[in-house]
Amino acid sequence: MKIFKYTAVLLVILTSSCNKWLDLLPENEQVTERYWHTKEEVEAVLGSAYVTLQKSVNSMIVWGEARGNMLSLGGFLNTNLINLKNLRVLPSNDLVKWATFYEIINYANMVIRYAPDVVERDPSFNPAIMNSFLSEAYFLRGLSYFYLTRNFGEVPLILNPYMNDSQAYELPKSSQEGVFKQIEFDLTTALESSKDVWPSVWETKGRSTTNAIHAVLADMYLWTEQYDKAIISCNAILQSGRVGLIEGVINTRNHWFTIFNPGNSNEGIFEIQFDYTKQQTNNFTTIFGSSYNWIISPYGVELFQENFEDIRGAGATYSAADLKLWKYIGGEGNTNVPRAQSDQNFILYRVADIYLMKAEALIMSGEDSWPVALELITDIRSRAQISRPVTPGSNELEMLQVLMDERAREFVGEGKRWYDLLRVAKRNNYEYKDYLIEEVMEGMAGGSAPVIRSILMNENAHYLPIHEDEIKFNRLLEQNPYYAPLN
Repeated sequence: MKIFKYTAVLLVILTSSCNKWLDLLPENEQVTERYWHTKEEVEAVLGSAYVTLQKSVNSMIVWGEARGNMLSLGGFLNTNLINLKNLRVLPSNDLVKWATFYEIINYANMVIRYAPDVVERDPSFNPAIMNSFLSEAYFLRGLSYFYLTRNFGEVPLILNPYMNDSQAYELPKSSQEGVFKQIEFDLTTALESSKDVWPSVWETKGRSTTNAIHAVLADMYLWTEQYDKAIISCNAILQSGRVGLIEGVINTRNHWFTIFNPGNSNEGIFEIQFDYTKQQTNNFTTIFGSSYNWIISPYGVELFQENFEDIRGAGATYSAADLKLWKYIGGEGNTNVPRAQSDQNFILYRVADIYLMKAEALIMSGEDSWPVALELITDIRSRAQISRPVTPGSNELEMLQVLMDERAREFVGEGKRWYDLLRVAKRNNYEYKDYLIEEVMEGMAGGSAPVIRSILMNENAHYLPIHEDEIKFNRLLEQNPYYAPLN
C-alpha cells in the first residue's frame, strides 16, 4: 500500500530540557530487532509523528479552506489549486495526497504496539511515562483519522504498524461510521493518561494535553451529532482553569493579534509549533505573502465591514491594501511591520473555537438552549469590540447562520471554513444542503456558478478523490463514487 512506502526517518529526540525537537537519527533504525530498547527511542518515534504533523499543515489549510468562501485565489496561479477551488479536482491532483497523515498514524501505531515492551527493557521507562506516551500516540492517531474521514469519507483503517517493505498492506476502506467510532475510542483512551500541562509553554501548547483531546472530541461529536457529549467536552476545557479567552484590546493595542504573533497565548489549546532558530519553518510568507496563493475573499471583506469596530478585520486578519492574510505574515496587528521569519504556529484549536462549538451544540439541542448559545457568540463579538447586539434567528437554520458568520470572521484561513459549512449541511440527512451550496457560491466567480452548483448537488462530490497512486498500489482500495468514472 503506497501510503506506507516511505523511509521512516526518526527525526527527533524529545527531552524535557530542550525547547524544540532536535537532532537527526539514523534511517531505518526502528526495526524491531534493533530498536525499542530505551525510553528515548520510544520518544524519538513519537517526536517524529509531531514533526510529520508540521508537514501536514499545507494540506490542512487547502482541504479546510479552498472549497469554502472566505479565501480567494491570489497572485500565484497553481493549476492543482485552481481545480480544487473550483471543485474540478481529479484523482491525479497532488493536493489530495494523504500520505503524511498515514505516516503520523504509522508512527502512532508503532508507539502503541511496541512501547509496552520497552518497560521491561529500560528501568527508567516506568508505566506512568509509558502511558503518557501512549496517550499522545492515541491522540495523534485519532486527530489524523479525523482529518482523513472529513475529507475522504471512507478510508482504510490501519491500527497496526508498518515496519518494512516486505509487508503487504492492501486494505479496503472502512465505513465512515467505523472510522468515527475508532476516533472516539482513540481520543477517550488518550484521556485516561493525558497530561494537563507540560514543563514548558511550547510543549503545553504543542503536545497532546487533556484540553487538546477534549477539543478534538468536541469537534468530532458535532460531526456525529452527539451534542450533549460535545457540550461536556467544551465544558471540560472552559472549566479547566488552564486556558481562557484573551482580551481583545490592551492599552489601544490589538491584543487579539498576539494569538498569531507571537503565538502560544493563553487562548491556544493545540498549536503546531514552528521555530526559526531550530530550522523549523513553514511556507506561510510564501502562500500568504510574496508568491501568494490566497487572499481574503470579497465575501469575507463584506462580513467584516458589517461591523466597523471589529478589531479582527482590516489590519489584523487581512491587509486593506492588498487583501493578503496579515494574521499570518504580519509582525503586529494594525501596523505595516512584516513578520521576520516563517515560523508562525498553525493553530488547530483555541478557546474561541470552544465557545463557538459549544454554542453550535446548544443551538442543535433545541430552542430552549438558544439564549445561552447567543451569550457565547456575544462573548466572541464583544472581545472583537463589536458593540452592536447580535440579532437572534427565528429558526434553527437562522441561528446556525448567525453562528457560522461569527466563525467565519474569527477563523479566516485557519483551515475550518469548509468543514463548518459541510458539517451544518450534513445534519439530519443533508437537511441544509442548500445552505452549503449558497455559502460556497458566495466565494465563487460568477461565470462558474452553474457548474459549481450542479457539482455540489451531488453529495459524493463533497469528498475528495483518492489519489490515483493509492488506487494503483492498493488493489483493494476503491475510488470514491463521484470520481470512479475518472480513474
